Amino acid sequence: MEMEEYIDFKELNIYDLHDDLFLDFDRHKDVKKCYRKENGSWIVKNIKYTETWTKKELEELPAELKITINEGGFVFGAFLNKKLIGLSVLLNQKFGSKNQYIQLAEMSVSYDYRNKGIGKKLFKLCTIKAKSIGVKKIYISADPAEETQRFYLNIGCTDAVEINKVIASEQPYDRQMEYIV
Repeated sequence: MEMEEYIDFKELNIYDLHDDLFLDFDRHKDVKKCYRKENGSWIVKNIKYTETWTKKELEELPAELKITINEGGFVFGAFLNKKLIGLSVLLNQKFGSKNQYIQLAEMSVSYDYRNKGIGKKLFKLCTIKAKSIGVKKIYISADPAEETQRFYLNIGCTDAVEINKVIASEQPYDRQMEYIV
């Protein structure tokens, strides 16, 4: 990215979620190492896989995000020249023993724009929103990829004090984390 390029961060509404919003979004990830919990500790193991969104998933995503917004959730985007390059999604269903959690359902930055601080800024928007609606913690089911978990650890996330068993069962290799807002 050149210095004159300006990234616009904003909360999206249903009218922002047009059918071709994700047309150029590249979620591709070649994972070489993953965290696994063994004997109560998180260790890095050589586990390789490739992850991406299919064309069909990209086409369906705007409609799914409209549902999220209509159900009271929040969608944030990072745009470069009106092109979506980053996305974060907070659901609006509080949970936990004191309703202290809200779930970060999605955090993605398009491949060519990673490691430029975009994810950190999107996460910051989520923390501001969570605080504004009276939530104490953001709950993250973090993908096992080493780079994903390092991102969350580097921004101050820790292992979740309370585990949401439903979320954890949906992705058994994910690390259940939290961030105090």
